[in-house]
Amino acid sequence: MCKSCWTCFNFIARFILLVIAALLQFCCDSRLYVSGVSVNPLSLYPLVELPVSASTPMLSSLVRWDHTDSWSVPTAAAFLALSSGASSNSSTSSVEVNVSSPDSEDAYLTGHVIDGRVLYPATGYLVLAWRQHARMNGQSYQQTPVCFYDVHVHRATVLPSTGKPLRCII
Repeated sequence: MCKSCWTCFNFIARFILLVIAALLQFCCDSRLYVSGVSVNPLSLYPLVELPVSASTPMLSSLVRWDHTDSWSVPTAAAFLALSSGASSNSSTSSVEVNVSSPDSEDAYLTGHVIDGRVLYPATGYLVLAWRQHARMNGQSYQQTPVCFYDVHVHRATVLPSTGKPLRCII
């Protein structure tokens, strides 16, 4: 073994021993702390003067990245397709509520007026959550029993009376 290899091996061995000692010290310190003993960890280690000398070996040569795993990253189009409910068991979906046309299936919501504003009903939020839960389990929401507990609606959703439909992403 050449001198540089021996130096590197010696450095790694000392580093591993320091890590093990630190872990053991942490275990002991945590037990002391739980027992109510106040320990100053700075007094346990020698004071390090900064900056360290130029001969201090770098740790970066000891770290190697493992590139054996490949992770798929969705494109923007694929991400938007998932959020629009393209997949039947997707964890997200979107719902469009259109009250601007009297022929729309959501036109009845224009009758839900509170303080002069057309609001999305609070029970509608529950139905949206119920449908999404059923969709994620591959079932019809009429066939999926649910119970809601401690439901809090923090803000009402005002529906636009004209223009574009409201799109909710769940």
